[in-house]
Amino acid sequence: LHGQLRPTLGEAWFGARALHRWWRPDIDRVRRDVAFIFQEQRLLGRLTAFENVVLGLIVNDPYVPRSALNRRALAALEALGIAHRKDAYPSQLSAGERQRVAVARALATRPKVILADEPYTSIDRDNARAVARMLEEAAAQGTAVVVATHRPSGRATRVVQLPEAAVAEATSKPAPAAGVRAARLGWQLLAGVGRATVLPAVGVAGNGQATNGHSTNGHRTNGHATNGHATNGTAVAAAPSNGHASNGAASPRVHLQRHIRGRAHHAIEDLPLWRRLAVLVSNSFGLVVLGGLRSWRRDLRFTAPALQTMSLLLVLCGLLALVATSLGQAAALAETQASVVRIYLAPSASAAQVYDLRARLLADPRVASVREVSSAQALQEATARPGLSSFAGITDTNPFPASLDVTAKLVTEVALVARLADGDPAVDPAFPTSYDPDVYNRLRKLAVAVGVVGGALVLLFAFIAYAVAANSMRAIAASRKEDVTTLRLLGARPWMLRDPFVIEGLMTGALAGALAGAIVAAAWIATLRFAGAMYVDLLPGVGLTAVREVVAGVIAAGMVLGVMTALLSFRQTRA
Repeated sequence: LHGQLRPTLGEAWFGARALHRWWRPDIDRVRRDVAFIFQEQRLLGRLTAFENVVLGLIVNDPYVPRSALNRRALAALEALGIAHRKDAYPSQLSAGERQRVAVARALATRPKVILADEPYTSIDRDNARAVARMLEEAAAQGTAVVVATHRPSGRATRVVQLPEAAVAEATSKPAPAAGVRAARLGWQLLAGVGRATVLPAVGVAGNGQATNGHSTNGHRTNGHATNGHATNGTAVAAAPSNGHASNGAASPRVHLQRHIRGRAHHAIEDLPLWRRLAVLVSNSFGLVVLGGLRSWRRDLRFTAPALQTMSLLLVLCGLLALVATSLGQAAALAETQASVVRIYLAPSASAAQVYDLRARLLADPRVASVREVSSAQALQEATARPGLSSFAGITDTNPFPASLDVTAKLVTEVALVARLADGDPAVDPAFPTSYDPDVYNRLRKLAVAVGVVGGALVLLFAFIAYAVAANSMRAIAASRKEDVTTLRLLGARPWMLRDPFVIEGLMTGALAGALAGAIVAAAWIATLRFAGAMYVDLLPGVGLTAVREVVAGVIAAGMVLGVMTALLSFRQTRA
């Protein structure tokens, strides 16, 4: 009835929802209407007793303001006599106290049906009596209560004995008058005033033990047991189909009608849409963002290896990105300068000789422009290069000659333009021009290098990202399995399960990206110092702007990788 197991034979229905089919899109809605009191309590260890109850309420209805949820949670704990331990974690509570917190979480949501699996096991008599009375009061207020138990109570209006995995006996008795036992332990604190409609409540027991509740028009139920212990119970239907048993076997079709009981309408339903959306955003922030951050901090020991591997991956990718940027800048600069020939002027060249050479070059149809560079300008350009500023300061004289920068119209005519300077008296005979016949081969090699580095960057990121995701996925899935299972059984919506994982992954990826970005920036600063000391520019063309872009890209890539890893781990945990 809770959808935890699918029947191997027959059908199970909750209203119009089929719980026996493979595709059950409304299973979370069913679980919000059918509260389950687990034998093992299933409290989240990272939350206090009070926070566990509040979590159940938020999962049930995220449109209720947090102040109202807090009041309802505290009232539930007070009704069970456990309010004085509201700030204690499950590990700090006794078995009886944990069971009462679990019952408070189930009752606080005001469910239509309560399924209690051995609620009196492993607790003392006083705690068992308190739990039993609260279940009786819930039944008296119109909630259908189904209990699997070994302890007799004698108050159930329908008892089904399942000693050997088959219905051995089913008995019923008249329902008590409405309101009997109501508010004995404070049920009015939970349910409020104004609920007068009393509808059937059902009890399913093992070994002939009775349960709590009352019913009308009850028909046969079925269940499954192991060694005489009832593990799964299914409730009766007000109008079942094929509600019969053959040779002690269970009915092939079990139908539980969805009871619509009278309940007090809260003022929350009358709130304007914007207010309800604001409440939803507030509750979602607490459940998803704050819950995800708390889980991330708690699970940091599991994500630390993935964090380290992810940081190393991003450092490698960041350094490769700097190299690729440098190669790209160098290729663009070389392509621009490929059509430019620098003609060095002789120190003894007169102004007239330089003027005649300039005029002859401009008159040639293959020349696009001519720019005269003085010795001082050449020195200024040279000092901008790493290490050359110190080299230029060794001597008092300027070691850089004046020149004419000639731009050819076509790159293929650069050699012909360079030959125009041959034998001219204004040209330095020792170093006439800067023309290099191998410039095209170097450009081709540079383009190949840029492509190789870019491809290696993509392949490295993809390969290591998969490895990081696979490894961290196992650790996170193992650490969050119980929490996700509990939330699913409470009827949490898909985004309530998925989004906290996204927050965890986002935090892990952002931290890994920030660490990697800091290392990449430090490496760039180190290359600048190395270039100034060794006169070798390791990353030519890479400035502060390019480094900022690479660091931002590394952080963004880390966040994407973290989210991807979290989603993969969520899928494995959910499965």
